[in-house]
Amino acid sequence: MKNILVSGLATLDMIFHLEDLPADGRKYRATGSLITGGGNASNASIAIARLGGSATLVTTIGEDVFGTLILKELRKEKVKTHAIFKNPNLKTSFSSVVIDQKGERQIINYRSPDLDFSQSSVIDKKTYHAYLTDGRLPKVTLLTLEAARKKKKPGVLDAEEPVSLQAVKLASHVAFSRQGLSSFSNSSSILEGLKTVHNHSNSWVCVTNGEEGTFFLNDNELVQLKPSKISVVDTLGAGDVWHGAFTLALAHAESPIQSCIFANKVASKKCENYGGKNGSPYKDELKLIKGIPQILFD
Repeated sequence: MKNILVSGLATLDMIFHLEDLPADGRKYRATGSLITGGGNASNASIAIARLGGSATLVTTIGEDVFGTLILKELRKEKVKTHAIFKNPNLKTSFSSVVIDQKGERQIINYRSPDLDFSQSSVIDKKTYHAYLTDGRLPKVTLLTLEAARKKKKPGVLDAEEPVSLQAVKLASHVAFSRQGLSSFSNSSSILEGLKTVHNHSNSWVCVTNGEEGTFFLNDNELVQLKPSKISVVDTLGAGDVWHGAFTLALAHAESPIQSCIFANKVASKKCENYGGKNGSPYKDELKLIKGIPQILFD
């Protein structure tokens, strides 16, 4: 079993299902609802655990009802929670999420600016097979990537806006969201955006772009890895699941390209299920899907 350290945000998501995303200031009646744990790092941790990895989550929560619910769910999913800091002076991060009938989502998140911390002992304590950080806690992000570099292990940055140049330089692998790449490079072109990143960093870099899949550069030529066509039910958490799957594959010594292909398949499977990260697939669900690296089932 591969051990992965994941750092970043854990939230409680209040999910509402509507026919269409809200467009004005009036009351809306949801056709379905769900309260569940969320947040980039938390979602990725659960994805890793369901895929057969061992995930340790580093984050901060408050000593409140939301924090208690998050811990309970993480432990149920077999995510290791000993590195989660509980701060009685903070509110646990939470989000209101609306999902329309096409599976697209709108998110409003609250998180305290004091969730970040600069204690490295919990991150440096042991060596993991790979490290993943979502960039939401800037100090923790740098500590995570520095530890990965020091241990000579994959250090993956989930690069959503805003993206730190220092983090991009430290990471061994950077996976941008489309918005994150545009913001970082100040370009609407994926090709030009990736070239800009390569001017700043020697990291292996890609960008995920929803149903269009993943893009990366090969000798300045843009390469697209398309996912399979699916019936999308819910895209919430798909990017987080993608990053978890990508990092786990790297921990198994898969190449970055094969890791992207695997992550595309896992994220696509998640999008066929409703409930945010609750739709993240288990390892056994993937055995019948062509192109899944068999090393992940050893």
